[in-house]
Amino acid sequence: MDRLIILDNLRGIAFLYMVFQHLFYFYDVSTNYKTSYSSNDIVSASGVIARTLFILLAGYSVYMNYKKDNKIHLSKRVKRSLEILGHGLFITGLTYLLYHNNFVRFGILHFLAVATLLISFIAPYKIITIIVFIASLIITYPKINPFIDTITGASLPGPMMDWFPLNNWMPVILLGLITSQYTDISMLNIPILKFDNFITDIGKNSLNLYTIHVTFLLIFYNCLANVFWLNLDSFKIGFCLLNQT
Repeated sequence: MDRLIILDNLRGIAFLYMVFQHLFYFYDVSTNYKTSYSSNDIVSASGVIARTLFILLAGYSVYMNYKKDNKIHLSKRVKRSLEILGHGLFITGLTYLLYHNNFVRFGILHFLAVATLLISFIAPYKIITIIVFIASLIITYPKINPFIDTITGASLPGPMMDWFPLNNWMPVILLGLITSQYTDISMLNIPILKFDNFITDIGKNSLNLYTIHVTFLLIFYNCLANVFWLNLDSFKIGFCLLNQT
């Protein structure tokens, strides 16, 4: 089974929504949340659409990959999850360097790496998937330690600019898996979703593009903020000295 253009286009659309939201969000981060542009209704809604669609599509793709070749499904899934985790750890390291008190501990890439691997084991079993989905809606994770709790969502150990705990997002990715088990994506036979264009290319390369755009925005806004506040502080010092003379 070849790649489905519809899925890639949906990822591409989700990515564009995400970039739009990140343009404002990472600026707010760079000002230590002295600004709140990302709280704008349109910006906030774009973020909700982007992350929900990304995670639903991730769940959908797991079953599609299983149907493609169930013999090597798990081995390929492990390799792909490790690749996603590698990108996630890079983002963790970068945010730790730039924003030590607010770095990404378990963001969307960390979640996708863990969750797609976990649901791969139940992808062939439709009834079990529904049972696990229902359980994910009612389960309460116990507090174990800060590291595990950050992953499960049992408690928030500290501020994070991006947090996707299992208790909040496993139902979403499982819903994507169930949708794939019981539906055919070809029913979305809409020209705008089938046409192979630049949005398709974005969807095909969404993981690399995610890391690239987040890296650029983090570094750019961080540098901009440091230069701005440095110049502002210099101006204040100079102004005070002039008043004293």
